[in-house]
Amino acid sequence: MIPDINLLPNIEKGQSSSKLLYGVVGIIALLLLSLLVWQYFGARSELVTLTNEEQALQAQRDQVQSEYDELISGNKGSLEESVAFVERVSYPVSPLIDETQNLLPENTYLRNYSFDEKSATISVDFETLSDVSTYVSRLENSAYFVDIQLGSVSNFDVNPITEDTAEEINFNEVPRYSVELTLFMNETYLASGGVQ
Repeated sequence: MIPDINLLPNIEKGQSSSKLLYGVVGIIALLLLSLLVWQYFGARSELVTLTNEEQALQAQRDQVQSEYDELISGNKGSLEESVAFVERVSYPVSPLIDETQNLLPENTYLRNYSFDEKSATISVDFETLSDVSTYVSRLENSAYFVDIQLGSVSNFDVNPITEDTAEEINFNEVPRYSVELTLFMNETYLASGGVQ
């Protein structure tokens, strides 16, 4: 009989596979730990940045709030100031409105008006620029006004083009002109009731 002699060392397969498993688990644990450390420091720097932004926005909000409070408190006039203004500016406005409307050329519309202490600002729509010059010359010849200033002239379409009507452009339509005028009043003429 032949003797069964094995001179090779007896190696168990379970030991090498468990070492490999422990090595892989260790590497994964180190990767996860490094990922968590990287996220921690990233979140910490982001927190510092967001805190600085929050403080800057709060400072800006406080500044805007203080400006708003100043405007609100500055715009509130007392009753005495309002009465003094009304007493200082006591002139009839109906003759002024009538005069501005009577001097308008045909197909011209008075859109808006506002009065100050010594002047009136009106917005008028005209068909042509020659109508603007005609109206300004009529106002200059009026006894109610000392000086006329032309503020702005802009044009607008009577029927503006929309997406639905973009294909139907009418070249026969001419845009109208919107004009803003400042009229400086003749206070003595107004005070006498329109009679010199």
